[in-house]
Amino acid sequence: MNIVFRTTLLALVAWLASTIAVAETTEPEIGIVNRTDCGGFWRYDFNYETVDTDGETPIVLSAAIFMPPKVHDKTVKAKGCGLLNHYTITADKDCPTHVSGVFTMEGILSSTNYFIIESDGFGFGIDVEHNQKYLQGRATARANIDAFLAGRKLLEEEGYEWSNVTLNLGYSQGGHSGMWVNRLVAEGYRSEELPKIDYCIIGGGSYDMYAHYQQLAQDNLTQYPVALPLIFSGMIDAGGNKVKNEDIFTDELVPHLSELFDTKLYGTDYINDFIYELYGHAEDRKLPIDQMMKPAFFDENSEVMEEIIYHLKQNSLVYDSWKPERTDRITFVHSQNDEVVPYLNQEHMESHLLENGYNAFDTDNSSEDSHTDTGIYYVLKAITLLSTYTPSGMENVFREIPAEQTHDIYSLDGRLVRKQTTLSEAYRSLPKGIYVINGRKIVKQ
Repeated sequence: MNIVFRTTLLALVAWLASTIAVAETTEPEIGIVNRTDCGGFWRYDFNYETVDTDGETPIVLSAAIFMPPKVHDKTVKAKGCGLLNHYTITADKDCPTHVSGVFTMEGILSSTNYFIIESDGFGFGIDVEHNQKYLQGRATARANIDAFLAGRKLLEEEGYEWSNVTLNLGYSQGGHSGMWVNRLVAEGYRSEELPKIDYCIIGGGSYDMYAHYQQLAQDNLTQYPVALPLIFSGMIDAGGNKVKNEDIFTDELVPHLSELFDTKLYGTDYINDFIYELYGHAEDRKLPIDQMMKPAFFDENSEVMEEIIYHLKQNSLVYDSWKPERTDRITFVHSQNDEVVPYLNQEHMESHLLENGYNAFDTDNSSEDSHTDTGIYYVLKAITLLSTYTPSGMENVFREIPAEQTHDIYSLDGRLVRKQTTLSEAYRSLPKGIYVINGRKIVKQ
């Protein structure tokens, strides 16, 4: 009996040990893991294989596909697929696989009848415990392209069809990443699957981060303090942590950085408010940089800044000779009053393209608003451009596909306030409030 008991016990221990080992080494499921009806659009969450920042180590990240209801139901054929490079976020709750609001960049862009594919990126979604690789151009663009191609493959497996049109979209951090996508495509990254990009709509990107740094140091003023820890954390990470936070940030701020950024709990507005409060600038909303950065920040020849500047240049887009020769057309949107990403970034990007023999672009600098408000303008501009955009030779195909889907919009008391209106027009014209679209309550803030 003792022998039987001992044998059974040993077998049970072995089984438990193997079960724990499997649990500890289980990789995230690859493919579609969730489907959510968000009212005005559907969101498919999926996990995909890519590589880490070294370009070699295999990792799995999460991403989302956004589509309007009629495309989801296969009553309307999609016009094509768009890669959306996500804007700056600091809270995991704001990552693409958590987006459910109609009046968001993803919600509005998906109403164009394109499949919109967007990666959570490094540091959010299933990768939330890792740091964000902020503004690491090549690494982020590679992960975004991998997400785009994986998403298209999953859509094929789901039986969806679309016209052979590829968009490349992004604002702010997404503008920077979007131009890096153009660069990687020009260099031939996965060119058999993604031979070219038809149309690129890019806005507010930090294309020349070194010149951007010089402007900040000269002005000694920031109206968006969250950006400095984000940029420097990305460059510190790119340099293998040769520089540490305490080398560059003041002693008052350093103890808070891990909680503010590593936990992925706080949005950019919260972090901005926290930093303003910390230094006593909650009212004027302008912070002298020398209050949050040590003197080394202002000395380009300091050991700290020489290391940072090297990576700022490496992750900019204007210091190496290249051109987006596999991108048919680019439209830029950038406000000359941008207080977060100075307009010099746009000017230097344009000069670089022209010097490298690429002139298939135009620029809309008509917005007089701030960086964030111009982001709203960017979305509405993109919608307008895509509603009239027809790739050469596809006139007959696009004529049969609606430019943008429409919805009946009701007030909470059941009154019809907009009949068969597009989401972009509803966002533009409706006052703030709560509305009902497709049976769901929608908040316009």
